[in-house]
Amino acid sequence: MTLSNAELWAAGLGYVLPPVIAIVNQPRWSSAVKGLLMLVVAVLDGLGTAYFNDQFTGKTIVTCMLTAAIAIGVAYHTVWRPSGIAPGIEQATSTGSPRPAPGA
Repeated sequence: MTLSNAELWAAGLGYVLPPVIAIVNQPRWSSAVKGLLMLVVAVLDGLGTAYFNDQFTGKTIVTCMLTAAIAIGVAYHTVWRPSGIAPGIEQATSTGSPRPAPGA
């Protein structure tokens, strides 16, 4: 199975989105709320990449959304969280009382 240009753009954009998501995420939020935010961003990524690649049809939109969700999740768990970048951004942009970083 080969990926379309829209799906490749969704994956590429999804790979760099975790730090952007971390700006909005708050350390005090539950994992479920953080997961929902990631899914909302994946939906927006999929819609945008399908639209801007002139492939705004049902199947392409859905595959772009799914591709973005997988790319965001994999990138976060393999690069952005282990490196401490995403958690550091969450701590730096937190609006509530400071909470120690995970593992500290």
